[in-house]
Amino acid sequence: MQHASVKKLFKEQVIHYSKEGQYEKLPLLHVILTWLRHKKYKRKVNICEFGGGNGQLLKQIQKCYPNCTLTNIEIIDEYRRFLVSQKIKFVLGSILEPGFADGTFDILIIRDVLHHLVGKNYTETLHNQRRALIELQRLVRPGGAIFIEELTNESEVATRCIYYLSWLNTKIGIHIPSLFVSRNVIVAFFTSRRLLNICSQIFGKKNIEKQESAVKLQWYFALLHLLGGAKKVILTIKK
Repeated sequence: MQHASVKKLFKEQVIHYSKEGQYEKLPLLHVILTWLRHKKYKRKVNICEFGGGNGQLLKQIQKCYPNCTLTNIEIIDEYRRFLVSQKIKFVLGSILEPGFADGTFDILIIRDVLHHLVGKNYTETLHNQRRALIELQRLVRPGGAIFIEELTNESEVATRCIYYLSWLNTKIGIHIPSLFVSRNVIVAFFTSRRLLNICSQIFGKKNIEKQESAVKLQWYFALLHLLGGAKKVILTIKK
């Protein structure tokens, strides 16, 4: 079960995440399109993104690869009003309880979803993160792929401290939107090593390709990350 703060956070940020032009140069977009062109599907490809906001990434995929059907699964219904294409099927739901049959999709995408899957405590949060990955493994068809993009913090100590400090702030209520500090933020970051280890346990190490790049954070983001250092990790997981 997800903590109630998760929905509150993304409800208050609908306008921010619905701004146009955020995803044209996204490295993940290039990775997905390279996969599609290499596979050379002879039928429509069923693509699903969990937490896709108003569907901007899916729309970019369709512009470059029109032979696909698109599904955006969101926990916030407000994104439906800002959907960028009527060709995208909008489903209100959660990666923890997606409600689709095994092997429904050829391609599954999640971007910065895992660190928001907080539960009532840290143990339940870790359970939610693992459960989400298991659901992805269940939903992807043989021959398909899962694409995970995740912001990581490279200090295991910092990841744990950030979790508990952000949890404490839901009680204190400090809210500074200009610094992206919200009373509704609870985050449980992975280190890149731990993310890869968990994915290897579920999907098999030989099925995973990893790309990562350092992220230069603005000073206030660096402080929020407790100077732990940040990376963007992209995993391509083949089934």
